[in-house]
Amino acid sequence: MMAAMSQSPTQDEVVQAARSLGQAEFTRKDIAEQLGIKAQQLKDGFKAARQAGQLEKVRDDEDGTGHFRLADQ
Repeated sequence: MMAAMSQSPTQDEVVQAARSLGQAEFTRKDIAEQLGIKAQQLKDGFKAARQAGQLEKVRDDEDGTGHFRLADQ
C-alpha cells in the first residue's frame, strides 16, 4: 500500500495506484483505498487521467458505481 496523502493525488499517482491494483477493472473507491485517501480527494487527478486517455470507463454496475480500466498506452 502506498503512503497516505494529505492532498489530492496527481494524475500520475492515480494511474500508478490503478496499475498497482493488478486488476482488469477497478472503481474510484479501489484507487482511493490504495492511496489511503477518501474517494472525494481523487476527483482532480482521476478526471485528469480520464481526459488524458489513461483511464477508460468500462461500465456501471447495478448500484451505479463506475468501473474503469487502464487504457492501453
